[in-house]
Amino acid sequence: MKRSPLYQLHISLGGHFRQMDEWEIPAHYGDPVSEHLHVREKAGIFDLSHRGKIRISGKDRIPFLQRVLSQDMNKLKTPYGAPSTLLDNKGHMLAYMNIYAEPESFIIDCEPGLSKKIIQILDRYLFREDVKMEDITDSLVLISVQGPISGDILSSTLGLVDIKKMEELEHKGLRMEGTSIMVVKISRTGEDGYDIYVPPENAEDIYKRLLSWKDKDALRPAGLDALESLRVEAGIPLYSVDMDEHIIPLEVDLDRAISYDKGCYIGQETIARIKFRGHVNRVFTGFIIDGNTLPERGSKIQDSNGEKEIGWITSATYSPIFQKIIALGFIKRDFNQDGTGVLIKTGDLTTGGAVTDLPFIK
Repeated sequence: MKRSPLYQLHISLGGHFRQMDEWEIPAHYGDPVSEHLHVREKAGIFDLSHRGKIRISGKDRIPFLQRVLSQDMNKLKTPYGAPSTLLDNKGHMLAYMNIYAEPESFIIDCEPGLSKKIIQILDRYLFREDVKMEDITDSLVLISVQGPISGDILSSTLGLVDIKKMEELEHKGLRMEGTSIMVVKISRTGEDGYDIYVPPENAEDIYKRLLSWKDKDALRPAGLDALESLRVEAGIPLYSVDMDEHIIPLEVDLDRAISYDKGCYIGQETIARIKFRGHVNRVFTGFIIDGNTLPERGSKIQDSNGEKEIGWITSATYSPIFQKIIALGFIKRDFNQDGTGVLIKTGDLTTGGAVTDLPFIK
């Protein structure tokens, strides 16, 4: 079992842990609902060190990734980032990732446990190119600050005066007391947010520095339980949970991860055909669920009469904002209209619900 270099600090802060992939990560610090609400009102600090991290370098890295990934890598320049997908020949997603351009390399951020899979797939398409791929998951601690005042906190504690002007997935490198840090603007909750990549030996100092901001009650530790309910409220899909190898990016509205004019890449023909000649038959959307029972992942969605199976649930959580059960999932496009009544079938239990446009939090 792997543990973050911040493990002992989390214990001292009252952290309760659970397993995520190969890692033991804080689930909460006593009250996940309170942590959720605090992020919506002020800010929370998360340890996301278990997320996959890959560095791709070498003089041929750009043309190599250009012919494999769906994003236009020729246009991705430092200090910006972009989402991308790795597809099979039929346009199904083998992986989803964020890619950050550095002067001599790319850094890939992906869901926990995906880094090895991505490297293995990319390696199949690597011939004689000068490309080096490194799994750096264990080499960097990932601290994420999320919430409406997160920019103020990082500006004050890390000295990033213009941080609020950064674009989504834009990143900045800085040195603090001899330590190299990368800060990325990224919303993981629907609020303003920033990821901070820092070497393990300096992680505790940075974490404590952030917590010591002038307003002692503004930033508080938060765990995976709060992050899950926050991201579902924000309608943010996760690979391996809401998306997998059976899903096409257009079904999840991932146009931003795809270039339609860069030319050929793996899966390009299928994506172009759907985009310009047709449409997807199912779409990713939200649901407000009646009652107090969480539907299981994979629960079937039926029409309001219970006559047709029209979709399935991928994620469900209790929303502290709405004080209701909310869910994410796929539904046939003809039924994807805000307010449409549906039935959710989990085992022998059938629960009512309604289709809801994403995000839940506007």
